[in-house]
Amino acid sequence: MNAVQRVVVRVDASTEIGMGHLMRCLGLARDLADDGANVFFLLRSHAARLTGLIEGEGHSVRLLPDPDRRPDAPAADGTAHARWLPTTWQKDAEQTLEVIDRIGPVDWLIVDHYALDARWERVQRKRAPRILAIDDLADRDHDCDILLDQNLVLNMERRYRGRLPPICQSLLGPAYALLRPEFAGQRESLVGRSGKVSRILVCYGGSDPGNETAKGLSAIKSLSLPWLAVDVAIGLSNPHANSISGLCREMPFAELHRGADNMAELMMRADLAIGAGGVMSWERCCLALPTIAVHIADNQTGALTALASCGAVAYLGSASSVTVDQIAGTLRSMLDDPARTRAMGEAAGALVDGLGTSRVRGAMRSLDGA
Repeated sequence: MNAVQRVVVRVDASTEIGMGHLMRCLGLARDLADDGANVFFLLRSHAARLTGLIEGEGHSVRLLPDPDRRPDAPAADGTAHARWLPTTWQKDAEQTLEVIDRIGPVDWLIVDHYALDARWERVQRKRAPRILAIDDLADRDHDCDILLDQNLVLNMERRYRGRLPPICQSLLGPAYALLRPEFAGQRESLVGRSGKVSRILVCYGGSDPGNETAKGLSAIKSLSLPWLAVDVAIGLSNPHANSISGLCREMPFAELHRGADNMAELMMRADLAIGAGGVMSWERCCLALPTIAVHIADNQTGALTALASCGAVAYLGSASSVTVDQIAGTLRSMLDDPARTRAMGEAAGALVDGLGTSRVRGAMRSLDGA
């Protein structure tokens, strides 16, 4: 990869989409920028509030205009997540090309979006000589040079069979997890966890529309353990911030963190986490943090099931059906069994080392002939 290079990242974030796609792209973008690349993020205008976050990382942002009115229904030939776009994939492809024309020649296009597939990617071939597609679902075709799926899923090597070009390189599994460098940094100072729990981290991601955070806090509160410290991390746009703040005030050692930019630090000092799947699964694994997990989106079930089979999480099922009592019961059992809790952290830590972004960058460099 040349010292001066343009990389475009097409990604979105919202309450429905969550923040995970953007955060993993930011992790990769930081590694690419450290290698000399100029990175431009393309987001729909509904994510304009995140411009400051991206620019704060040193990257440029271009916003694709949202239509005044969303199409009445997704196109019949759209993807299963077509609703994630406020327009058609064809219009998104056209607008993306227009922005790339204004940016100038690009070397790589990175796309992380469930509503975009091979058809959109083929259009981008007019401007992008190399395409990296990030996916978790294996539910649609891709026209890309590299396919990245960082998840741990049973039969991973067969998931994309027949969905990729013959020359596409597949990067599969949590060894390629796109984490921000602070996670690898914190891992370097990680010592073996004892399994004793005195501090818990509660975090269900950046949006948490179902307010699972409150459910987790209520479970902890029900145990009546006043000595137990709790860190609660929520996004700045969390619609339940006031009620969560009220719950924290009722717990002697609970601290609320809104829009925290030190998640690696919070995970490092915790002894146990309560949360969902997604990108945070790999962040927790990197720091060998035992976790009680639920899924808040269907695409999280495969990875959480696989993690549970490895003994790396206590997976309770769908957030919508898991009760406060279930969380509290699992939490109590882990508090009472430090050996089990320690073994869970060890199993998690063996899966992710925090160096995934450098491996992906290396794959990109190899295709560029560097």
